[in-house]
Amino acid sequence: MKLITDNYLKAVITITLLLSSIYLYSQGDGPRAHLQSPIGVWAINPKYLHLDQNLLPNGNILVKNANINVDVFPTTLVHTFSIKGKFARVFGMINPGSLTATGNFEANSIQTSKELSASGFSDGFIAFEYGLIGSPGLNAFEFAEHKPQFNLNGFFRYWYSGTYDSNKLINLGTNRSTFEFGTTMTIPFHKDLSQNATWLEIMPTVQFYTDNNNPARSSTANKVAQKPLFIVENHLTHNLNKKLWIGADLRYQLGGETSADGVSDDNQINILGGGLNVGYQIIPPLSAFMGYDTILLGDNDAQSNMLRVSLVFAYINLKKINTK
Repeated sequence: MKLITDNYLKAVITITLLLSSIYLYSQGDGPRAHLQSPIGVWAINPKYLHLDQNLLPNGNILVKNANINVDVFPTTLVHTFSIKGKFARVFGMINPGSLTATGNFEANSIQTSKELSASGFSDGFIAFEYGLIGSPGLNAFEFAEHKPQFNLNGFFRYWYSGTYDSNKLINLGTNRSTFEFGTTMTIPFHKDLSQNATWLEIMPTVQFYTDNNNPARSSTANKVAQKPLFIVENHLTHNLNKKLWIGADLRYQLGGETSADGVSDDNQINILGGGLNVGYQIIPPLSAFMGYDTILLGDNDAQSNMLRVSLVFAYINLKKINTK
């Protein structure tokens, strides 16, 4: 009985330290989004993001000569489980919000300067992650005894369009689908869970886009296409104690140039972004996170500043786990 009680307490402590790590959004998944966790976890992650940039809200279309302010409240639901002994995770996200934009926009092939606004939903997604190397599917008690190790997971995400009105010059949604393929890697720099954890996360992905066959920006264009976008996201985080952690980000993007009826918009994305983060475990099932990211280097006068505030409510039913 004492062994079961000790295992139970250790599992609770382990989950408290690790289940604060689900921060997903199109501007970057954020630190600790893809750390391994026990199977059987349910979590909900409401966030607030304020973006000041010349990119559309989804973060992968550059609009020259524009200043776009976005306030969105993406909410992600996450569940972990096991497939043939390997860790697996599913995500789903909805993304309500609003934007205002000023600058030069094209309408009927004429450049016009005005202030625009839109509200509704930005693009959301469903996603699946599966363990390839390392990444065993462990229950909470097994996970509490498991030494940190390198993990490599396969990752797929489908982005669906948010709110879109072709009569408007700018929208929260993109009126197209996005297919994202990649891997997630986590590298520990600590030997066991009793130490203050230090993690390096690396996530290279590529996004492929369907065409927008009902462009909103010009009545003369029949189709807007976009080239694939390569993204590599990196996060280094460190636990200062059992409740407080800090982190630094680097995120590189290349590609994503759009064209209208085959005519290039000359808006390729080639940017390096970075930021700082801090997270705190308020109580075992509730954690908070705040981060600031900006573009450090970029072509085509790309600009983006992002403030992100996030909460994670996580739950796992320890009583249903077989401790034998």
